[in-house]
Amino acid sequence: MKLIHEPLPRRTEAVLGVVGVLGTALAFEVLIRTHVISGVGLPLPSAVAEQSWSLLGDGQFWTQILFTLREWMLGLLIAAIVGVVLGGLMGASRIVFTMFSLPVEILRPLPAIAVGPLLVLLLGSGMLPLSLTVAIACTWPILYNAMYAARAVDPVAIETARTMRISPLGIAAKVRLPAALPFMFTGVRVAASIGLIVAVSAELLFGTGTGIGGYILLASTSASNLDAVYAATLVAGVLGVLVSIVFALADRLLFGWKVGLAQ
Repeated sequence: MKLIHEPLPRRTEAVLGVVGVLGTALAFEVLIRTHVISGVGLPLPSAVAEQSWSLLGDGQFWTQILFTLREWMLGLLIAAIVGVVLGGLMGASRIVFTMFSLPVEILRPLPAIAVGPLLVLLLGSGMLPLSLTVAIACTWPILYNAMYAARAVDPVAIETARTMRISPLGIAAKVRLPAALPFMFTGVRVAASIGLIVAVSAELLFGTGTGIGGYILLASTSASNLDAVYAATLVAGVLGVLVSIVFALADRLLFGWKVGLAQ
């Protein structure tokens, strides 16, 4: 018998995950149909699944999905550039760390969603303020991963490079970055899922009716269209799972050697 801490084969994990999801949905279906649980607007999982399938065949809804993905990718790209550069410099240089540690600690607790409406006032409506809201939320996990990764580079390798009279820029490019890059990518991987959640939330709260969040907002104005609201929410959740899987696969393919060192 396998112990609880022993890893399962990936195929077994996938099958068990699907069984768990389907089993939970079936249990809710039975409980709602038998009126064991009831409530206004409580959805039947089967109706939500059917509506989700219909949405995936709707070209207009795909336009909203693509808008959300473009907004998310732009925000994640901005966050990756800022987080890797600033975090790497803060980890490598005591001077840079001292200059920016206080501003980072002041800005980090600010909720990105709370800053979003201010960005709309400053920049107007459209994709840019939404993407910047995503970028604000994604920057911190990337920045801190980059900072600690740069700080944890083997000092022996750095001193060896200095004895070979390699310039500080050369040390950064040839020693620090290759050693820290896998752990920086871990920060990007974590931020990717966070960014998608923030993207849909920003569209829902202060968007202009575009994206998945905008679709949910418009659909929720009609009490007779609640299945579409749940279906769009389900699609957003599945999209988040797919993003997580893609980044996990990329992490495994590019940096599989670091398994056990960082997750």
